[in-house]
Amino acid sequence: MELPADLQVALQGALRGKAIASLAETAAALSACYRASHGRGDGPLARSAGEALAYAAYRMPATFAAIFSALQATQRRLPSFAPLSMLDLGAGSGAALWAASGCFDSLQQAQLFEGEAAMLALGKTLAAQSLAPVVRAASWAKADLLAAPLALPEVDLVTCAYVLGELGASARTTLLSNMWQATRGVLLLVEPGTPRGFAIIRALRAELIAIGAHIAAPCPHVDVCPMPTDDWCHFAQRIARPSFQRTLKGATLGYEDEKFSYIAATRLPPAALEARIIRHPQVRSGTIELELCTQAGTLVSPTITKRNKDSWRAARDAAWGGEW
Repeated sequence: MELPADLQVALQGALRGKAIASLAETAAALSACYRASHGRGDGPLARSAGEALAYAAYRMPATFAAIFSALQATQRRLPSFAPLSMLDLGAGSGAALWAASGCFDSLQQAQLFEGEAAMLALGKTLAAQSLAPVVRAASWAKADLLAAPLALPEVDLVTCAYVLGELGASARTTLLSNMWQATRGVLLLVEPGTPRGFAIIRALRAELIAIGAHIAAPCPHVDVCPMPTDDWCHFAQRIARPSFQRTLKGATLGYEDEKFSYIAATRLPPAALEARIIRHPQVRSGTIELELCTQAGTLVSPTITKRNKDSWRAARDAAWGGEW
């Protein structure tokens, strides 16, 4: 996967004339503080224009990749879902907007809520250079997601990515209720693919099912999550690093793998799915071993051999995160 060409151009334009070494130091400091706080949000946020730009150049490709991948998985379970409107909460520099516009040609209207003025300003600047009318015309608003009551418009698609881990459990539950009330079609939640990120997604999944939501992705069932307490369900999306990001990170590899956990809840019953592949398939001599979460709500590890030609062909093309 590659970042959309117009987004690359927009980011490169925003970086033009800036001291890359200084931005790299700022991005590294923000990242270190975030890791030190374990993503709880009690570290410094990107409040200045320089911090917002550094963070976007450093992280926007990866967050775009994760959201785009999650939306594609949702789309495969809901092939008739064609959202006309979306709302993104904690929008940052707009990765979810760019991802949704790339997935859904039907999208006509987008609203984004962001609490940091610097991130909001950068997001608007980047969006103005998009080739997609819905991205250019998107409405941006400064909003506190913890404000009570938080008035949200009803839309077809609601997204909230890399935000919920910065809130306390009670605030997450309140925000989840508000988001679900605003959702006419699909609610997508994305968090880092870490044990803590998955724990948050797992808890919110249970809350959504309790209030009657269907699960479009990644789960093929609405039973209790079968993942053991010492393990976590996450996926990965590889994305090519633009040249400015390689310079910013001092990276030698031309790509990075963003690991993420997510849940897509829907008011529409999704197409049936037998199983989801939850680990890299293990290819050995004459066999392919899969780890699956199944429609029955169980984890199974079948070994596929060449004797079953149809399954063997399917297993050769199988990938972590894909449907089975």
